[in-house]
Amino acid sequence: MQQLKRIFSSLFNNGTVMEGAKQPWYLAVLLFFVSMVLATSPTYTQIANQDGSDFLSGTLFSIDNGLQVFSESLDEEGVDLIVRKTTINDEERVSLVNEGTTWSTAFTSVNNNDASFPSFVYTVNGDVRLRVYYQGVLSDVDSTAFINALTALEAGNDAISSFMFLGTTSLYVYVYQPLALANGTATGSSYVSGFSGTYDAVPLGTNLASFIAQDLDGNFVDPSTQNTDYQAYADRVFENWKQFFDQSYEFSRGFLLWAQTGLTFAVNMIMALMMSVVIFIMTRGKMNPNRSIKFFEAMKIGAWSLLSPALLTVIAGGLFPEFAPTAFVLFVGLRLMWLSSKYLRPLETAVAVKK
Repeated sequence: MQQLKRIFSSLFNNGTVMEGAKQPWYLAVLLFFVSMVLATSPTYTQIANQDGSDFLSGTLFSIDNGLQVFSESLDEEGVDLIVRKTTINDEERVSLVNEGTTWSTAFTSVNNNDASFPSFVYTVNGDVRLRVYYQGVLSDVDSTAFINALTALEAGNDAISSFMFLGTTSLYVYVYQPLALANGTATGSSYVSGFSGTYDAVPLGTNLASFIAQDLDGNFVDPSTQNTDYQAYADRVFENWKQFFDQSYEFSRGFLLWAQTGLTFAVNMIMALMMSVVIFIMTRGKMNPNRSIKFFEAMKIGAWSLLSPALLTVIAGGLFPEFAPTAFVLFVGLRLMWLSSKYLRPLETAVAVKK
């Protein structure tokens, strides 16, 4: 109970932190790792709560309507884009396969950027709001070059528009502001939101053309219901697309989750250890009252000082998620300044003044 009170006191009492030098080593180790976990948790939570469809959470710019019409066009033209397992370069991959009517037969519209990729086009009052491209038999190198060229176009180019590129093993979506497109100020790099994903976590057999005739559980729903309840029909199709984007992002999110969390944990740990080293360095010198502190004791003092920055990081990460990866570094620096202002500075000596 006494140690719990001491730990609680260390949140706001620097004297208690300094007393940590004389406390058992295992308490310092425990406080260190608890602080590291707390400081890293906002980054983990932020990434874990991301969904692939988040790029559609703001203004949609008619993308929802475009996706609906795209699915209807796939169904009408008999173009089946189905997630299958295929062998690519002697490696089994999850891919988007064109069955039924070929893409190039159903969709022939091209932009002035590259005629190799015919597209589905959705327009509103004559303005292109969404293009959808399909890689088909073209190479990944050509596809990457095509996407890079689209996102590098200069302002005023008619080829600039919101687009979705359905690659063999991955997909990309870029959304542009219609007003900027209309007045010619949009460039290829000025998209307002973007998305990339893979088909690895998408259920095999998923058919993009079937989004108009099924619910989120895959149950058949007669698409003719749009004649009686059009809004429910439109909402269902859009929810199917959002689920598809969520599934497409799962594989990338899993990789990003552990990579980014691991990096943040490592940075936080280095910062915490550096704080202990700085404490040891600042206490050297003949005039410092704490010059007797040994290196291992300085490490324990540093560990006892970390809990409050870690808790502040949790709070800041909850209020400002984008601040989460750097918050701990800032709060550790502030705690060190606070600690050094009273306990780590050398004694001031009076200077005789001649009269």
